[in-house]
Amino acid sequence: MLTIWLRATHLLLLWVRRWRGRRELLTLDDRLLRDIGLTADDARVAADKPFWKG
Repeated sequence: MLTIWLRATHLLLLWVRRWRGRRELLTLDDRLLRDIGLTADDARVAADKPFWKG
């Protein structure tokens, strides 16, 4: 039973990290996005992705 709760907690934390990370991309300027190999359009597409999709 504990394993189920641990897996559920892990999944929930993964989803939160994805959501926060994708929202954070929207705050980066063009120079920082370029440093990580993205464009502003790439950041918008990533931010629009549902949190449950990898």
